[in-house]
Amino acid sequence: MDREIQDQLNTGTSVAQVPMDRLHPILESAFDGVWLVDVEGRTTYANKAMAALLGSTPDEMRGRRIMEFLDQAIWARVEGFLERQRTHSGERIEIRLRRADGTELVGLVAGIPIETHDGVYVGTMLDVSDVAGKRSHDVQVVENQRLEGIGLFAGGIVHDFNNLMTAIQGYAELARAALPEGDPVREDIEQVLASGARATAITRKLLAFTRRQIPVSVDVDPAQVISDLIPILRPLMGDDVEIVLEVDPDHGWIRVDPTGLEQVIVNLTVNARDAMLSGGTVTIAVHDVESTDLRLPDRGPGAISMVRMSVSDTGIGMDDATRARIFDPFYTTKSPGKGTGLGLSTAFGIVDQAGGHIQVETAPGQGSTFNVDLPRMEAAKAHRLRLVAPTLPRSCVVLLVDDDPAVREFARRSLVAAGYTVVAADGGEEALRASETWGDEIDVLITDIVMQGIHGPELAARIRAQRPNIGVVFMSGYAEGSAAGGGESRVSGEFLPKPFSGLALRHAIARAAEASRGRVALQQ
Repeated sequence: MDREIQDQLNTGTSVAQVPMDRLHPILESAFDGVWLVDVEGRTTYANKAMAALLGSTPDEMRGRRIMEFLDQAIWARVEGFLERQRTHSGERIEIRLRRADGTELVGLVAGIPIETHDGVYVGTMLDVSDVAGKRSHDVQVVENQRLEGIGLFAGGIVHDFNNLMTAIQGYAELARAALPEGDPVREDIEQVLASGARATAITRKLLAFTRRQIPVSVDVDPAQVISDLIPILRPLMGDDVEIVLEVDPDHGWIRVDPTGLEQVIVNLTVNARDAMLSGGTVTIAVHDVESTDLRLPDRGPGAISMVRMSVSDTGIGMDDATRARIFDPFYTTKSPGKGTGLGLSTAFGIVDQAGGHIQVETAPGQGSTFNVDLPRMEAAKAHRLRLVAPTLPRSCVVLLVDDDPAVREFARRSLVAAGYTVVAADGGEEALRASETWGDEIDVLITDIVMQGIHGPELAARIRAQRPNIGVVFMSGYAEGSAAGGGESRVSGEFLPKPFSGLALRHAIARAAEASRGRVALQQ
């Protein structure tokens, strides 16, 4: 604010002398409501914030007495307040104001007298703030701090938890594969794997309101990501909710952080379940669309090819008022203790960061459909991998790096059983020595992101500096962002979230090896 004007407003003198062309932009940019009334209490000016507080417009307020916006019971109190402002300022009172729609607003009001050159009182400038809004903001700050504490706690345990789940589910897979069909022990192992999937779902619910993953954007088939999620989603839905997956076989690929995309789908699906009070059907669809609504960087005008992932429910739907606020942080229609109000705002942030858009189609009693549109990769179909176990030459050599011995041994055994040659290392230093020994024979590096000593991204950068064409796969549980893992990787590669299955591990290595062969072909 202009220093001269600030001094005048602070002293409460000569405000009327300030040229309106200088004062108007300042008042219009004020966060609080600014209300100017004359000696009779008639409105001479109201800024946009003041009009918004009362559900009106500045033009509609002009000329109306302040008493028209008050309950008659407090007229005398407000008149006394305005009278006192003639001689001094600084007093603040709380009053109930009546909005245009009949609802009430508790406002904290302060006044500054407006005088002419010769000291004649000509009116009062009122500063009005929304008490309830401020209190709500304070509550949100406290809630945010509470959730931040929960997030720190989750960040401290979930990485180790995912390592444990990788080992538990991994060794159960190996044991199941060693048993013949019909062996009764296989049923017991199936129960272990099912319980592991439910435990993984609990971890994903923690991820729904904590954002401490290390984002690694890779080329993914969204249908594959969603298909891998279905076994985890089914136990969350309950027996009275059916999940239907509809995939257009000609859909494109997208570039996104797979963990973030999983988080979006989980949040939308859980919300869909909660909207169906008596059960119903959740339909997840994947297909391409042409969009003209988005303003994406590095794109020209006209239609943009997008991949749409839709989550539809047969639930109660939403009215316009609810629909307008669903992406607001902390907004929830669930009862206390049933929701944080962060699921949809988190999903919005992830999609927006990926260069996409999320919107909802809904009406009361007609269910809801959330459409997530992300930019479609060009020529993605040429790189599509079939949804079956991949095969690689028996001579493929994999450098496997993880400082958790149980995870490392499961991954080694799974790859050896598939016919790969595996060089295992318990950390970055040992991996660098192995890299020197094996030289160009190593086809793929698969490394944990967060390790003691050298983190995965740094290790990959150092190895690729010597062998630019090596394929890279990053594995990780849940980490504390850039402080833990060095931020987004400086080396492009596949991303494999923990816990993972042996099949998912082989898929990731196959994609990395294919990308490596593509780099070699480009150089030839």
